[in-house]
Amino acid sequence: MPLTHYARRLLGRLPYGGLFDRLYLFVIFAYAQRRLPRRDSGLLNDYFYFLKTSPALLDIFRQITSDKLMVKDFVKSRCGGDLTLNTLAVYEHVDEIDVSELSRPCVIKPAHSSGSVVFVADGQSKLSEQNRATLARSLQKSPYTEAREANYRFLRPRLIVEPMLPDGPDTKDYKVFCFGGVPRLIQVDSHRHTDHRRNLYSAGWDRIMEEYNYPAGAWEDAPKCLDAMMEAARALSAGFEFVRVDFFVSGERFFVGELTHCPESAHGRFRSREGEKRVSDILFRDGAPQ
Repeated sequence: MPLTHYARRLLGRLPYGGLFDRLYLFVIFAYAQRRLPRRDSGLLNDYFYFLKTSPALLDIFRQITSDKLMVKDFVKSRCGGDLTLNTLAVYEHVDEIDVSELSRPCVIKPAHSSGSVVFVADGQSKLSEQNRATLARSLQKSPYTEAREANYRFLRPRLIVEPMLPDGPDTKDYKVFCFGGVPRLIQVDSHRHTDHRRNLYSAGWDRIMEEYNYPAGAWEDAPKCLDAMMEAARALSAGFEFVRVDFFVSGERFFVGELTHCPESAHGRFRSREGEKRVSDILFRDGAPQ
């Protein structure tokens, strides 16, 4: 195994909280980005790092909107109740799940973290052992235990069930980066569960020819719901210096999945420093905060 595996294991043994979290985050950032974080760099990953190491992530609204269940009330309070998917069930243990009692097709996923999504097909009567193991593992970890993102630290580990959208695992994610309450940048993720592709666009849907963690896929026309989606992103980002509003799009409809406060945990990689600077300049159009 590479040395980085042992280094991560050693860092993972650090106690949680306070200075230990800051030490962990500093070392991991320096390794991931091959540089030290600077407040005056104008680079988005440096900005995310200082956000992640500040008390700001413990703001109650940042915590609430990081939870896929609690965020629904937040969205309803700002945009109405038709921008989130119905919650079909909530579980705290995998053994509580009885697929035969669920409306199918549906998805089961952790409310307190990302990934680990299980797709349940129409007519499916039970979960495979692999699916059960995936969900059980998701209840044992979170972006705080894995990456020390403080906004996830006090979230209750839970699984939620939602209706599956028509495109199932191929549903595209439209993630809107907002700074100062203004949508600035759109990230479109496709084929996340097979051959992950990621395309970047400006808020006006101009192509941004940079790669961010994943290679670009096919470029596409703006979704018909783009203007309404931008309006919702503007409403949901009000009051946050930075936030990313994550949407699912299905036909002409869109739904809010969650709000993300530290994309890629400040470890997102670009092909070059110049590429990161170009994307950062779009996000921080009026200048990055110092």
